Amino acid sequence: MTHASLADQAVDDRSDSASGYTLSPHEVDQVALVVERLRSRVSEVDRPETVTAAQLLHGHLPEGLLRALEHFRRYGNPDGGLTIRNLPLPADLPPTPQAVNSVAVECTTSAALLLLLMSRMGDPISYAEEKHGALIHDICPVPGEEDQQQNTGAVYFKLHTENAFHVSRPDFLGLLCLRPDHDQRAASITSSISRAVRLLDPVDDAVLRQPRFRTRLAPSFCRGQVSRPYLDPAPVLAGSPAHPLLTVDFDDTAPCDPQAEAALDALHTALQAVRREAVLLSGDLVIIDNSTTVHGRSEFTPRYDGADRWLQRMFVVRSLRNALDLLDPAGSYRCRALAVP
Repeated sequence: MTHASLADQAVDDRSDSASGYTLSPHEVDQVALVVERLRSRVSEVDRPETVTAAQLLHGHLPEGLLRALEHFRRYGNPDGGLTIRNLPLPADLPPTPQAVNSVAVECTTSAALLLLLMSRMGDPISYAEEKHGALIHDICPVPGEEDQQQNTGAVYFKLHTENAFHVSRPDFLGLLCLRPDHDQRAASITSSISRAVRLLDPVDDAVLRQPRFRTRLAPSFCRGQVSRPYLDPAPVLAGSPAHPLLTVDFDDTAPCDPQAEAALDALHTALQAVRREAVLLSGDLVIIDNSTTVHGRSEFTPRYDGADRWLQRMFVVRSLRNALDLLDPAGSYRCRALAVP
């Protein structure tokens, strides 16, 4: 069997496309049962035994859903994202949080869904500086943070690779929608280098593959420092021409020279030309391939009335083995704090 035919076989007939999968009513019931099995075994999210329990149970999810997840994990897709729709969430959600560092503490239904589905994609990972090392983050607008280029803001959130500066950045991130914004204007934006690379001039492509770009650390990783240090120069493109890889943050990546600046502008133009936008609804989970795809968000207007947009986020890597030197003691999934210059 060829590589291509194996990939084709892995896609279930109920997939909307290579980029989406909608649960049937029967599958919704199946998922709900697995969620309750996990919640009956664990109570708190941030414990190694919770991660292990999710990894042991995710094989009981519906076969069609598992096929869609496995296909995306192995081969990706041209859009760099997979959206799972119709996941079961309770109707009586609590008010949308409004704190900067709000996280999932208890293993709620939404937390269990993220743990189960994202564990199928790889090993969960967290970072000591990011929301105190919690595994599952609340993504919601925070009063006074509206203009920030962070997940607490409400302005246009520029395209970026998640934690582009980190040597153990996530391979995949999952964003589960608990509640859309009031006006359903806040669109999740993704853009894949797999589609954008064909729009690049060969000269710009070559420049982007050279160490002529510096990316600075995110504010949360600088522990209150006024200035944020930049990393050593590095390429923003890697991989083969047929399967390129991308690491860039259009708020925090700076070119080192005029030719690099022109190439970075060309990359941004190409990514904007192929961007995809989707307003996530309650029960939608988008999984983003962080090695090929940048993401952002359109602007919206929060009301701070308890019913604002609310997502929950989780990161995974293909294997924790590659991050062992950075982790807290054995058995942990949390990366120690970076040494900031």
